[in-house]
Amino acid sequence: MKIIHGDVAILGSGFGGSITALMLDSLGLTPVVLDEASHPRFTIGESSTPTGNMILRDLADRYGLSTLRPMSAHGPWQEAYPDVTSGRKRGFSYFRHPRGESFAPALDHSNELLVAASSDPYHSDTQWLRADVDAFLSEKLREAGIPLFENTMVTDIDRGDRWRIQATRNGTPVESRADFIVDATGKSQVLPSLKVDAGTSLQTRSRALFSHFRGLSRWRDYVDAKGARTGDHPFPCDEAAVHHVLDDSWLWEIRFDDGRVSAGLVLDADTHPYPSSQTPREEWRAHLRSYPTLLHRFEEGQTVDPPGQIVRTGRLQRLVDPAAGPGWALLPSTAGFVDPLHSTGIAHTLSGIERLGRLFERYGAAVPASALNTYSRALHREFHCIDRLVRLCYDALPSFRAWTVSTMFYFAAATTYERRRDHAEETPRTPPPFLCAEDAQLWDGVRRASRAVPDVADPSEHALDAYEEQVKDSIRPFNHVGLLAPRTTNMYPHAAAPAH
Repeated sequence: MKIIHGDVAILGSGFGGSITALMLDSLGLTPVVLDEASHPRFTIGESSTPTGNMILRDLADRYGLSTLRPMSAHGPWQEAYPDVTSGRKRGFSYFRHPRGESFAPALDHSNELLVAASSDPYHSDTQWLRADVDAFLSEKLREAGIPLFENTMVTDIDRGDRWRIQATRNGTPVESRADFIVDATGKSQVLPSLKVDAGTSLQTRSRALFSHFRGLSRWRDYVDAKGARTGDHPFPCDEAAVHHVLDDSWLWEIRFDDGRVSAGLVLDADTHPYPSSQTPREEWRAHLRSYPTLLHRFEEGQTVDPPGQIVRTGRLQRLVDPAAGPGWALLPSTAGFVDPLHSTGIAHTLSGIERLGRLFERYGAAVPASALNTYSRALHREFHCIDRLVRLCYDALPSFRAWTVSTMFYFAAATTYERRRDHAEETPRTPPPFLCAEDAQLWDGVRRASRAVPDVADPSEHALDAYEEQVKDSIRPFNHVGLLAPRTTNMYPHAAAPAH
């Protein structure tokens, strides 16, 4: 039997596990990485944000990981790694589709919302084709001499003086021994004694249908042809995380530079329970039939292999409690998930890596239980904050104005976090909570808004005006970019984080 010794065993070699291993190696610790599969492989979770880019830059600079820094903006990425597929993301775009009608852009932008997240194309955010990105980063492990065991299935984990991880690799027994375990396997969650799913504590209840497509024309071409005032748009509207907002659901589009488009329909799981008789493709078409523009759009496209089909999920929400304990920790991507709305996944995982990095800097592999309890509690607070932001938007449907107003809490939280981080005079021992999760004033405003949203489910203009004023008042201390200013008419060109 092959026995591999290390200070830290990392389960999973996606971007989270690989970056964690590279960071630990730079600290002089010995990581060992085990993965049940190999790269490249299809994975969802593809849209970065200014918050994610900031953290990635800081990780690269703090730990001397020059490989990572170009990936924090589209221009440098293209120059350094043209063969690693990415996409330009200038911001967030939203378009409201009425049921049974083709999309027709309103001249006053009342059925559009565009929020810039980068100051120029070169410094723009990135869409990550995860098959390429994860494969690229796992190869960097090999180049660094970090042991990576792919196609290695963990069969048992126990702990005496050290962790003992038993596995099989191509039918051959393998054993890894380490002082600490980081579970970076995502929803697979390898650590067997920790299979505690507390997802029911989350308010959001959604599920998804998704795939990758080719042959989809640019959304801007469609709205241009329909007479949209695209000259008012702060960026090309499909160089973004595009959200098609429907009566009781929404659909994302993420475009990569090779013409591929990631698209997914996210449904309220209570309104649309998992069907017993339809295939995923039949259900996809059944929902799009109510929205003629989207139906026609996706009839022109073809699914790409991988995955080569429409993938259907059950309920997306999960939350493991606790997220860390003596000698072990889960990355955020393993500890839980809320919803793809607001594109928080990549940034939150990087935030967790950063926080663990400070602990490993200070304690090596002997991180005390008290520090890990603090890490676990912080993750749970952040997941519940993300959950409130997402649930608020779902509750605002089908009123696009109420949806637009509700999104402002996310943009207020994100831009405040980014500015506080950028203006910090020195690097704190403990990184700041993700999306200002510690700010009681901000989250009290979200809670009060959640109580007001049901009043605008079938809204009068008076109710919408009152809701907007309430939200505007709540975000005032956090509103650095003119959110909900009357002159903006749903176009926000100056919400970008500082470029570096």
